[in-house]
Amino acid sequence: MGYSYNYSVIIPHFTRDSSTELLERAVVSVPEREDIQILVVDNSPVPIPCGLFSERKNTRILYSTHERGAGGGRNVGIENSDAKWLLFLDADDYFTPEAFQIFDSKLDSENDIEFFVPICVYSDALNKSSDRAEKYAGLVRNYLRSGDDTALRLKYVVPWGKMIRMELVIKNGLRFEEVPASNDILFSLRAGLSARRIGCDGRVTYVCTVRKGSISNTRSLSNYESSFYVSLRRNQLLAEHGYQKITVMGKIVGSLQFGVRPFLKLFAAAARSGDLLVGYQNWIRNFFRSMASSEQREKRKYMIKDKRRF
Repeated sequence: MGYSYNYSVIIPHFTRDSSTELLERAVVSVPEREDIQILVVDNSPVPIPCGLFSERKNTRILYSTHERGAGGGRNVGIENSDAKWLLFLDADDYFTPEAFQIFDSKLDSENDIEFFVPICVYSDALNKSSDRAEKYAGLVRNYLRSGDDTALRLKYVVPWGKMIRMELVIKNGLRFEEVPASNDILFSLRAGLSARRIGCDGRVTYVCTVRKGSISNTRSLSNYESSFYVSLRRNQLLAEHGYQKITVMGKIVGSLQFGVRPFLKLFAAAARSGDLLVGYQNWIRNFFRSMASSEQREKRKYMIKDKRRF
């Protein structure tokens, strides 16, 4: 199958205040080359200018409705891509200077997915590290040590920090869920389950950021419930393929921040699905350990409450 580009970099973008500073940083982290296509998909209430990147090679701005969310934006990017490999980049993140040299070394790989090591920093202090990406970096390092790719296929549930072969996406009809939050989990899990072969590289290619007001740092009932029901669907898919389910106990207990009614709603949904008590003992141990950590206290400073959604 012939493609016009080696790489499509797909960047979903949303801003409430028309700011494009972080988006421009993300785009600039991608080198201008004939074999790289950049697809920015904007779903902001006030669309960003279509000519914002007109001076850059092969950089297009596409538009999606706000209701489709980041998942819908990524789907628009996939549908407009014409490249051998897909690279997903969040608009507030960026690639390392060496990233595309590393990607080029995997250009002719026969693997369906190539994983790399991501790191994370705080958006308002780029020299200050966060552990947000450490679990994904750990999955890569564990695979390189052990050669067992199971955890990497099942638990690397973000789309960034990896190269995904376009043929894998087309053959398996892979798309992101168009939900308020956690749109990427089932896409990543289905990709991991569908890939014939995967590979890893221990070098760092991706920098994610922790930013106040991002989807992952916005406390809203719609986001919270969206993430919970994605977890139930994730468990169903894992069970269908003979894998162990993950605990949802933390999400159920955490829903108390929104009141008793949401708690009872999620409790009942987990009971109906058979997921209520999955892994509860490990969750209890990890809960008290994480609450006491300085990293968790630092992260809570970046959380905001979206009063419009509940």
